[in-house]
Amino acid sequence: MKLLKTIKEKLGNFFKSERTKMQEMTFREKRWYIWEYYKLHIAAGILLIFFIGSMINRTFINPPKTEYLYIAWVGEQTAPSILSDIGENLGVIVSNPNRERVHVHSYASTGNPQMDSMAQQLFFAMLQTGAIDLFLTPQLGVQELAEGELSRPMHEVMAYVAAISPTLYQQVSNQLLSVTFEIEGYTYTDIMAVSLANTPFFEYLGIFSNDLYLAVVINTQNFDRIAKALEAIFQWNPIQ
Repeated sequence: MKLLKTIKEKLGNFFKSERTKMQEMTFREKRWYIWEYYKLHIAAGILLIFFIGSMINRTFINPPKTEYLYIAWVGEQTAPSILSDIGENLGVIVSNPNRERVHVHSYASTGNPQMDSMAQQLFFAMLQTGAIDLFLTPQLGVQELAEGELSRPMHEVMAYVAAISPTLYQQVSNQLLSVTFEIEGYTYTDIMAVSLANTPFFEYLGIFSNDLYLAVVINTQNFDRIAKALEAIFQWNPIQ
């Protein structure tokens, strides 16, 4: 309590002294005095206000969109605009467009060792946290993902597809890809991806998809959202 009293007295004396000085100054002198002695305080105050305002904006007013569905592009390099088009148009499946999005991110090799190393670290970190839901990859990639135990069979997703409609289930079933792969000396054969060739969605976007497949990430649980994405891809309606 004594410390608080001392601080209070010192502050009172300081403000009293400053007020006395200011009363004796002209307007120009006051302006010069305030800027000369308090410019650092003013700058710090402005920065603090800006920081607090940014935090409030990002937290309450305009928070960043969360990933409704995260798709990893694993294959040859492609134009960022293509990935952006895929994500934006698949955005029709999200529950809240103002707060959620479908994001497609490329993990293709760039030929730059440093960038590729960083991308690989990010890729496995995202996998470990369960942040990735789907792979977009060529047929060779389907094989490699299965052998690397990074993808899972399509069975759970197909159950959700069947719940949407028998027609969609038949459409997707006609393009399922079964592969034979080895893990630790054991051979497995299972349905590990769905071909996106000749699907209305990719034809609408003008994206060549004859060797493009959708594979499900090993630890995702977003089967309902993946089923909705397949519905949009196979039954695409531009005005939806």
